[in-house]
Amino acid sequence: MRLIIADIKTNWMKKSVLLLLLFLQFGDSLQAQTFNPITASRLQSTIDSLRSSFNVKGISASVLYPGMGVWKGVSGISHAGVPITSDMVFAIASNTKLFTGVLLLKLAENNLIQLDDSLHEYLPTFKNIDSNITIRQLLNHTSGLFDVTSVIGYPDSILSNPNRIYTATELMTWAGPPLFTPGNGWNYCNTNYLLAGMIAESATGQSYGKLLRDSILIPLQLDSTFLDVYDSILFPVAHPWQAGVNNVAVPRKALNSAAWAAGAMYSTSSEMVLWYDALMNGRVIKPKYLLEMTRFVGSGNYGLGISQAIVNGKTVWQHGGTIWGGYNSFMMYDTASGAVICVLTNQLPAQANQIAAKLHGILVNNTVGVTKQHVSEHSIYVYPNPACDEITIHIPENKPVYISIYDASGNLIKESAAITYSVTDWPKGLYLIRISTQSGNYWRKFIR
Repeated sequence: MRLIIADIKTNWMKKSVLLLLLFLQFGDSLQAQTFNPITASRLQSTIDSLRSSFNVKGISASVLYPGMGVWKGVSGISHAGVPITSDMVFAIASNTKLFTGVLLLKLAENNLIQLDDSLHEYLPTFKNIDSNITIRQLLNHTSGLFDVTSVIGYPDSILSNPNRIYTATELMTWAGPPLFTPGNGWNYCNTNYLLAGMIAESATGQSYGKLLRDSILIPLQLDSTFLDVYDSILFPVAHPWQAGVNNVAVPRKALNSAAWAAGAMYSTSSEMVLWYDALMNGRVIKPKYLLEMTRFVGSGNYGLGISQAIVNGKTVWQHGGTIWGGYNSFMMYDTASGAVICVLTNQLPAQANQIAAKLHGILVNNTVGVTKQHVSEHSIYVYPNPACDEITIHIPENKPVYISIYDASGNLIKESAAITYSVTDWPKGLYLIRISTQSGNYWRKFIR
C-alpha cells in the first residue's frame, strides 16, 4: 500500500486557493452576462413540452453558453403541490464517475498514483478480480471485470434492508468471473469505479468523500453537490418516482452506499454545468491529464469517466446516469462551441438524454441569440493534422486572444497570438492546443 506524502495537504491547499480564485473570477463574469431571452424562452418551452410528452414528473435543466452565461429552467413537480425549483438537488447517479475519474487524475498530478499502476499496489486480493488490472483499465472500462450491480438478486438484497450501509470491500465479494482478460475488450462496469474509490483512499489514507470535497467541491464552490450517506443534506431534494410510485419514504442509505464512488452523488443542474465548464476549460486538471481523460477507447468510445458521441452532427463529450428510485441525469459538452447542458429528472423511466439532445439542437440550429458566439463543429481546427513542418489554426470570424500549446506530458511549448507555427523541431507525439477567442476557450489536438 502507498502512504500519503507528508506535504501533500500543503500543496493541495495552495492549489485549492488558486482554483478558488479562478472560479470566483469566472463566476463574476457569468453573473455579468445575460442569456438571450428568446433562446431562453425556446429552451423553457422545450422542457415543458417534453415533460408533457414523456410524462415526466419533474425536470431541472441548465445550459451554459460561452458569452451568454447560464440559463436555468425547471418544469413539473417534486410531489403533489410542490413544484421543482432550481435549487432542488437530484441524484446524478453514474455522472458521479467523472468526479471519481478526475479525483484519480488529480492524485496522479500529485504523484500519489500512476494511471498504469496495478491494483495489487494498493488493494488486497479479491476473488475473480485480477490484481494486475491497472487504474487506467478501471477508469476506461477495459478491465473485463464482472459488474457487481448486475449479480442476480442485487436490487432485492439492497432494498431488503434500506438502512444498511454497504462497503465497497463487501461488494467486491459479489464479483463473478471476469468477462474478458484485462485490455482485451470493453464493458461498462460499476465495479471499476468502486475499486477506483478504494484506490483513492488507500493511496492517501483519507476517505473518498473528504478527498472529493477538498480537491474538487470546495475549490470550485460546488456547495449544493454532495456524496449521499457520507455528507449532510443541506438543500431540498426532489422526490424520486418510479413506475408512478413516490419512493421518498424508502431510505436510500443501502442504495447509495453501494453506489458510492460509482453513483452516489447529488447536485443541481446549474452546478453541474459549472463543473463541466471548469473541467473542460483547464481549471481543474492540467492539460496532460485532460488529454488522458479524453483518450476514448472501445465500443463505448469511453475515456476516463466520460464518453464521446456525435449529437446533432456535433462531437460532444457526455455521460448519463440512472439509479433506482428513480433519478435520471445527462450531461453534455459541445467540443466546438463550449456549450454545456445538464438535464436532471426525478422519475424512471425517463429520457434525460433525449431532452438534452433537444436542448443542444436549439443551440446548434438557433439563429437568434447564439449566432455571434456559435462556432460550428469544424470551424476551429488545426491543419495539416498530422503535421510535418508547420501547423495553422483555423479560426473563422473570431480572432484569437491567445493560444497555448502543450505536449502530451503537459509541458507548455508555446504561447502566442499567432495562428501559424513551425513544428519542424518539435518531437513526434500528441499535442494539445488551448485556443482563447472572444467567444470562449476551445481545446484541439494535433499529431506531429
